[in-house]
Amino acid sequence: MDTEFTTSQPSTHALAIVSLILSILGLAGVLPLVGAIGGIITGTIARKEIKANPEQHSGEGVAQAGIILGWVGIVLGIALCILIFVGILLFLVPLSWTIGPIETFPFPVPVP
Repeated sequence: MDTEFTTSQPSTHALAIVSLILSILGLAGVLPLVGAIGGIITGTIARKEIKANPEQHSGEGVAQAGIILGWVGIVLGIALCILIFVGILLFLVPLSWTIGPIETFPFPVPVP
């Protein structure tokens, strides 16, 4: 009797790969917010499907990496927005102190 047992390896879930790619594109600045959010969403979906059917899909680590990089991208994006806002305030407020009062007319108005 010639019996062959073939064990097929579960394939890496496609959404796990998409999650990692979107998160990397989000960190690279190609898709700043969209990539990070998309990476988190697709990674979460992939992890749920991998846990529900582990004999068919693998790649939970890839999905987890996509989720983590997505959150890192969101945190860095928020930090960058705060730094830009603070930088603008630090630049404009001292500038307004040195300009002095704003005159409404570009020339002196005679007072009767």
